[in-house]
Amino acid sequence: MLLFGNQSTGLTAIYPLINQERWNLSIKGGVMSEIAVLKDIAYFGGGDGYFYAVNVNNGNVLWKVDLRTPFFAKPTFENHRVFIHTALGMVIAFDAQTGKRLWHYKRLLPGTPKLIGAGTPLISQDELIVGTSDGSVIALHTNDGHLLWEKSLHNKTSSRFHDVQARAVLDNGILYIPAYDGALYALRRSTRDILWRFDAGGAKSILIEKERLFFPSSDGTIYALKKDNAQVLWKFQLDGGVPTPLESANDYLLFGSSYQFLYVLNKNTGEGLYRFHVGHNSGFTGSFALDSGNSKLYALSRSGNLYAFKIQKNVPTSFFDF
Repeated sequence: MLLFGNQSTGLTAIYPLINQERWNLSIKGGVMSEIAVLKDIAYFGGGDGYFYAVNVNNGNVLWKVDLRTPFFAKPTFENHRVFIHTALGMVIAFDAQTGKRLWHYKRLLPGTPKLIGAGTPLISQDELIVGTSDGSVIALHTNDGHLLWEKSLHNKTSSRFHDVQARAVLDNGILYIPAYDGALYALRRSTRDILWRFDAGGAKSILIEKERLFFPSSDGTIYALKKDNAQVLWKFQLDGGVPTPLESANDYLLFGSSYQFLYVLNKNTGEGLYRFHVGHNSGFTGSFALDSGNSKLYALSRSGNLYAFKIQKNVPTSFFDF
């Protein structure tokens, strides 16, 4: 079963191998956040201002909570609890089964311009780590939401947005997180010391494989960097727009642009292997869904079209349609 949501029809479940609808849940304002699934329950934010828990087998609403605030980030789970981060700087913990509110934390944000959206929390041990729109990374205790530490990543010389929206990635005691106003940071988890910074901003998380990382930056470039010192291994410039989050399959890096294309790169060299045109200004903004078992990739375009792609091995470079 494949779940997807948009702002016109709400939440839809289909049988992807035969492209047949299983059920549809109509929601006023549609689905605004990324969808997270725990066991047989899907959690997401609706355009009507509610946070939903829905049975994925039949589309029945198990519970919903009126947030009275925009909610765009993907929910996070830990020990039968679900955590969300709203666009107005509030982190809320709910009981995943009942929807009972357990605690909340409200960040006092300055009156500066902010991006639409919010960072997705990362759970590590008893810490909920999340970026904020004032240019900081904070850690809250998962049991009661009290503030454990905070680290400012705000570039004071920048006049752009200060938001830290990407989900932090933790690898061998190092936190990797980009800030939108100009840099990707590597922080030592224990001390929050900055080990290195790479001068390209972003609002999407990095992807780590062994000793390298892949970074979709807000300047429309995909970077492959050495994990320990941010040395550039290769870079790829999009035709326009900003990239979606990255997916990895075989030797491929798969992603879309908000402009008009889906791309497939050789992740070892950065060489373009394939490009699919979905229409001018009808590209992609959300995450793709990768079905590794069936070698399928699913992508929902900005114009509301759902695409299914078959991932093949050994694609020749001549398939790239420049």
